Amino acid sequence: MNTRDPEHTQEQAPRDVVILGGGIAAAALATVLAANQVRVTVVDEGEPSRFPQGEMGVHAAGMFRILAQRYKVPELALLSTVKDIHEHVTETVGAEHCHSFVYHREGRPQDPSELLQVCPPKGAPPEPHFYRPDIDAHLLRTAQDRGADVLRGVKVTGAVPGPADVLVSLSDGSRLRARYLVDASGPDSPLVAALGLREEPARFTTASRTLTTHMTGVRPFAEVVADRAAAYRAPMPWARGSMHHLTDGAYLAVLPFDNHPDPAPGMVSVGLTLDARRFPAEDFAGLSAEEEFRAFVARFPTLAAQFEDAVAEHGWLSTERNQYAVSRTVGDRWCLVADAAGYVDPFISRGLGIALETVNVLARRLLDAVRDDDFSTERFALVDDFTRGHLDANDELAAMVHASLCDPALVKAVLFVLEVGFRFGGFPLLTAYSELRTTGSDAALRALETVPYRGHVFAGHEGYHRLFTETGATCAAVAAGELDPRSASERIFRSVREAEFVPAAFKLNDPTARFLQITPVTLLRLALWTVRGAPKDIAPLIRTGIKTVLRGG
Repeated sequence: MNTRDPEHTQEQAPRDVVILGGGIAAAALATVLAANQVRVTVVDEGEPSRFPQGEMGVHAAGMFRILAQRYKVPELALLSTVKDIHEHVTETVGAEHCHSFVYHREGRPQDPSELLQVCPPKGAPPEPHFYRPDIDAHLLRTAQDRGADVLRGVKVTGAVPGPADVLVSLSDGSRLRARYLVDASGPDSPLVAALGLREEPARFTTASRTLTTHMTGVRPFAEVVADRAAAYRAPMPWARGSMHHLTDGAYLAVLPFDNHPDPAPGMVSVGLTLDARRFPAEDFAGLSAEEEFRAFVARFPTLAAQFEDAVAEHGWLSTERNQYAVSRTVGDRWCLVADAAGYVDPFISRGLGIALETVNVLARRLLDAVRDDDFSTERFALVDDFTRGHLDANDELAAMVHASLCDPALVKAVLFVLEVGFRFGGFPLLTAYSELRTTGSDAALRALETVPYRGHVFAGHEGYHRLFTETGATCAAVAAGELDPRSASERIFRSVREAEFVPAAFKLNDPTARFLQITPVTLLRLALWTVRGAPKDIAPLIRTGIKTVLRGG
């Protein structure tokens, strides 16, 4: 598989870069490179992924804006808003107007006191839910339109980096030579196999597995609880965003593709992720993925009613364990990105954002390498550190979430900690994008590549990193049986209340709160706080972030 064949005759003209894989990361990178006159070939086997594909665009949408502006590829910006995707790409796109987390107990109707809905600022455009078959295909066409060669339905039979080039052998008997190879193909990466890079076992703490498909006929949550409508009255209708149904040992994500004008008829993404230690795949060996899913939802009356008439629109994807990792992600004339570099957990599609962030830091180095004819490993060392750091941070987040699922108060405490991070964490990237757009300089983006705690939801901040780490340790103690969940939740809530960088305007001091909103009053109180007592490392970040939001990015 990994030997060079001197008698091969079907060899295409040498390329600058060959990219393996046809997903978002591969196609976005190909589009950027081709738009900047790099000779690129994409090899897309066309096989469906064996692991859950990120479909929440909460972080990915912003990365598309940055890639479009930084690399002068305006087509990518069309994937950053629901409106543009709907008008220019596909109608199968959902709108994330709110994030809802609803706790369920076996054998009981859902208790409306055990839920949380988080709403972005009023008037903020919703982030998209990506229907991946349409989005991936569109991006590959975009790369092709920009000049990339795209080979579809061809398998890679060998990938061999050498001192002067890389040789890729294909199942049709042809082969490709390139100055550099980017493998974004997924867990069955031929390069990982050839170089023996797979970690066994994976270093990650999280242990989960997932059953997922797209369905129609899923009843709206509001309809299921209509007999108690007053108790479920919320700032935003439940169907206006994602819903994560939480229970001890599992979460069920439901992402609508039909919650906007002129939608596709009733399509939703459904993903059930289970603790693989408590619910190992071998214990359900006699059941199909759909049978296991049906047996799960039948344990919870509200979920059973919601999925009673639901129908899968295609086959189910089922994993035995989601987590896998590699020992390194860059080497002589090669780089691993996206799912080829590792996978943690599908929670809120963090992996998709990580993949596009990696594309962002890799693309500029590849453009420089092509220009300078210098593809030394050292040139890409930061990409390896960046990718592995992001995956490790995602593992910390996912492990904390899974450990908290044993108790509704504990999971709410964890969600509050994450909400602090998400509210602050987007400001540095938003500010860097604003600087790029107004001045043309990417200096702020380059600076973000080396901040401490990269990959965390609020990178670069010592106080938040301490809060996040302590929360993770508290949840781990619960999972180990060393601390009861209620005491753990009280400890975490107390830490949030006492954190000097968490403003009262966030209203995160009430464990019974069911709805978190950012209103104009919230922004005004934040602005006043920046001049009346906000820590010196937070105040300028908030002021710049608010200005950027008010200017529309």
